[in-house]
Amino acid sequence: MPPKSINSLMKHLRNQGISIGGSGQKRKLKNIGYYHGYKGFRFVGDSSNRLPISDFNQIISLHAMDMQIKTLLYPHIMTIETALKNYTLEAVLSYAKSEDFDDIYRSCLTAYRGYNPRTDDYKKSWAKRLRLRQNVDGLISREQDKKPFFKHFRDRGRTIPIWAIFESMTLGEFGNFYACLDRPIKGAIVTDMGMPSQYDSESLLLSIIFALKDLRNAIAHNAIVSDVRFKTGDISKNVGKLLKSETNIGLINFSDITDYVILVVYLLGLLKLPKTNRKRLVSDYEGILLRYKKELPLGIYGSFVRTETQKKLKLLKIYVTKS
Repeated sequence: MPPKSINSLMKHLRNQGISIGGSGQKRKLKNIGYYHGYKGFRFVGDSSNRLPISDFNQIISLHAMDMQIKTLLYPHIMTIETALKNYTLEAVLSYAKSEDFDDIYRSCLTAYRGYNPRTDDYKKSWAKRLRLRQNVDGLISREQDKKPFFKHFRDRGRTIPIWAIFESMTLGEFGNFYACLDRPIKGAIVTDMGMPSQYDSESLLLSIIFALKDLRNAIAHNAIVSDVRFKTGDISKNVGKLLKSETNIGLINFSDITDYVILVVYLLGLLKLPKTNRKRLVSDYEGILLRYKKELPLGIYGSFVRTETQKKLKLLKIYVTKS
């Protein structure tokens, strides 16, 4: 079957009970894409949860809301990623007394030693360490002709220093690196960040890194984020407990995008970013929601924004003011 023209796609939408017509909406459909736009926003979370879309303008509003949330969050995610790498780099260099990855591999990436050698956890941790070694070698091979500092060290017969490797690591690769670190090094990182000692913050930070990885990748690849369909795995319930203890906000289970906003605001607070910046993030996010609450039918808007969202944002403002 040949691909449908834009006119045929508009006719198909009308056959689906969705009002669309005119050159303006035709242009908007071309701009957002039939598959990325309509196909992406005709459901929430899972393809079985179809939305009662009746007008193409509703698709336009959902797309605009999602784009604005991504635009708002992306620079903050990048700030957190950079800071996490720098906190980790400082702790690793302090323990290893070397910037050579081979030295760090021997002295710092030894999480497997925390398990009984006869257990499956020991074997899994050891295997994860081996995969990390392979992934770092692959990263160096992948980037050696792209990054000037990689070429600089390679052409002078020197090993690639850990800081250069960190510069090229994805957030997922960094998460695997952190997972392989010996527990005292993880402890030094979370202590430096100011995470609470009454929780297993070393483990919680790993869960947080992978939660952020999913969100960052979705934003970077322009995937839909407003219904958190980007989440690839369960996030430890203890992350929600940590945030409840720190912010007084309950019901945090990362089933909606507001919970990720709370996490980002909390991490920015740990990093001592100005209070005005954090307040602006919360108010800008709230402004986006209020705008599209007016534009979208309640049955559609409520599928993306939970009833407890306003209460969460009120408590988040109080937390930022006091922190």
